[in-house]
Amino acid sequence: MKISIINGSQKPNGSNTSIILSVLNNLLGKDNDIDNYTLGVNQFSEEIYNKIVLSDVIVFAFPLYTDSIPSNMLKMLIELEGFFGREKAKETVVYAIINNGFYEGKQTHIAFEIIQNWCERSGVLCGGGIGQGAGEMIGATRETPLNKGPFNNLWRALKLLTEKIETKEPVGVKYLSPYFPRFLWKIMAHNAFWHPLAYKNKLTKKDIVNKIEY
Repeated sequence: MKISIINGSQKPNGSNTSIILSVLNNLLGKDNDIDNYTLGVNQFSEEIYNKIVLSDVIVFAFPLYTDSIPSNMLKMLIELEGFFGREKAKETVVYAIINNGFYEGKQTHIAFEIIQNWCERSGVLCGGGIGQGAGEMIGATRETPLNKGPFNNLWRALKLLTEKIETKEPVGVKYLSPYFPRFLWKIMAHNAFWHPLAYKNKLTKKDIVNKIEY
């Protein structure tokens, strides 16, 4: 089976999306013909688009940007749609893996609706996927195997997704939050990420809570 996996993160390396995809690639194994593409801030060449549209399965993976799809990913989808217009979609099935910084994976539901609408317009089948919350924790806990830490449910969802990919069956959309108390996640996010980032940019606590006036 020919599978195209597209990493839509704008980070050149070390993204939470790439961590998730490395697990997916391992689960899919070597029995499939897998092409991995990293979009970054650029767009694909015509040659790559022509390869993608010949896939049996396409997996889009990207972080949530303002409750939606990153601009680079959206532009790529628009261009890819045109290539599907030239090449008949031969029962291609599309899955998506979307991670976001909010605790609740449900926050990705609008982005999933966009993917579903794009599938309809492009003439491909939408197989569903995974909406993962607390995405920044994935990078923070990268030393812990996914199946043994707070993202054990993500690992199990990826395992199920792998099974569905190999049979080209729909999996529905699974919205996930980590096995980690929300209040502790909030404390960790403030003290280990947002506050250090603010201090790095020479902002005080007062600056953070002050309202921005336009």
